[in-house]
Amino acid sequence: MLLSQKKFSRIAGSLVLAGLFCFYFAGCAGLRDDARGSGSGGDSSMQDAPCEECGTRGEIELKITDEKSYREWNAKAYSRMDSSAVVGVFPTLRVKAMRPEVCKMCHSFSADALDFDLAHVEDSLFVKAFPKMKRELMLPGMRLPDKDSLYIDTLSVRLLNSAFADGKKLGDFTPWVERDGIEQAFSREVPAKLKDLLSGIASRYEVRYLSLPLVLEVEMDPDLGKSGGYTWKIAWSLWDARYGELVFLVYSEFTASTTSRVAPEKEWAVPFASRLWKMFSTDLNRLESH
Repeated sequence: MLLSQKKFSRIAGSLVLAGLFCFYFAGCAGLRDDARGSGSGGDSSMQDAPCEECGTRGEIELKITDEKSYREWNAKAYSRMDSSAVVGVFPTLRVKAMRPEVCKMCHSFSADALDFDLAHVEDSLFVKAFPKMKRELMLPGMRLPDKDSLYIDTLSVRLLNSAFADGKKLGDFTPWVERDGIEQAFSREVPAKLKDLLSGIASRYEVRYLSLPLVLEVEMDPDLGKSGGYTWKIAWSLWDARYGELVFLVYSEFTASTTSRVAPEKEWAVPFASRLWKMFSTDLNRLESH
């Protein structure tokens, strides 16, 4: 008997999440930094005792302030989006999770937990925007053969160190922070080395697009709002890897403060979801004048 489309979507979603769990709890290919106290590197296995009340006190309610943002898109690349193509999904290339030495709301907070939370948001948005697009995790044993483990271990560093906007590294927030508040259609020239690297990945693994969350930095602050909060910074990008072109890039920075007694011990990426969806849902016919 054929499965209904809705049931099939649920099953497919479950399989994707199962794959993500396997990945995020087995170790990530990207760069991870769990920092404590003054910002020194910490052991990600050092976690506070589990919170017995978590998940039983209602919804986390946040107030977003101090927001900065930037987004740009390549109208030509965006307009020729193949909604049935294969997109290779990378973990965030560099994650920095910062927290105080003493933090009762940080028991589940870590670089890997942040990345898994973001991946869940990304998956939901991709399914909503491009339901026919096939998403493949760019991990050894999945889209990548196991023998490519060493290659992938160095790939995050190579991508982050690649020259891009204003000659700065792809992993540098500076070009986007300096353009706070700007939204623009922009045909940015991709340096030859980065273009070759992207097209090489596309050819090697037979994918058309690459979703690349570049850098994510989150710092927990127990003194924010009624029950704590956090600051969030991210640069997220989608590439037409076959042609070595940027499709769009989103930079988002904000402070999230609680307005209720529920601490932000999970779902840190939820406020970013609506900001990323703004790019996914933009009317292609109005891109130039948006």
